[in-house]
Amino acid sequence: MNAWIYENPLPLALALAAIAAFLAWRSITGGKRAELAAAGIAALLGIGAVVAGRLVVTPGEHARGVVEELVTLAEDAEVLRAGELFAPNAVLNYGRRENSGFAIEAIRAAIGSLASANRIESNRINRLVARTLDENTGEVELSCTTTTARAMGPIPTNWVVRVRRSGDAWKIDRLTFESVFGQMPTPRMW
Repeated sequence: MNAWIYENPLPLALALAAIAAFLAWRSITGGKRAELAAAGIAALLGIGAVVAGRLVVTPGEHARGVVEELVTLAEDAEVLRAGELFAPNAVLNYGRRENSGFAIEAIRAAIGSLASANRIESNRINRLVARTLDENTGEVELSCTTTTARAMGPIPTNWVVRVRRSGDAWKIDRLTFESVFGQMPTPRMW
C-alpha cells in the first residue's frame, strides 16, 4: 500500500480521476445524481492520494535521500561526511547480501580510496530504485557508470543499499556491492 499511496500516488490518482470523469459523463448524459456524487468522491480520493503522497515521507524515500547524498559526497571526495552516513555496525557485502559481510572498517577504507587512487572524475546514475521494506527500513538499488583517476574508462557498477532508522537519523547499515562490469567484485579492488 505504501507504494501505491505514499511513494508513487500518481497512478492511483490518475485511475481515480478517470473513474470520476467517466461517472461525471454518465451522470450528465443520464441525469443520475448518484453517479455525480460518486464522481465527486472519486475525484476527492484522487486528490487525497496526491496530498498524502506529498506529505508522508516513507522509509524508501528516506533511503533514496541518504543514497543520493552518499553519491554526491563520493563524487566530491567528502570521505569524512560520507562515512557519517553509515551506522557503526554497518557491513559491506560483495556479490550478494547473503555473502559474509565486512565490518565498517572495510567501508571506511573503500570510501577513503575516493580521496586518492579511486578519485571520481565523472559519475552517472543509471538506475536508482527505492522501496520500503518496513516502517524503519528502506532499500535502494543503485546502478552507476563511473570514471575514476586510475580507471581506463567508464566502470559500470551495481549496488544495493539498506538504510535503517537509528533514533532520529537514517543510517546505512548494509552496503552490497553486487557487480562491477557484470562480475562479482572482490575486496582487493580498493
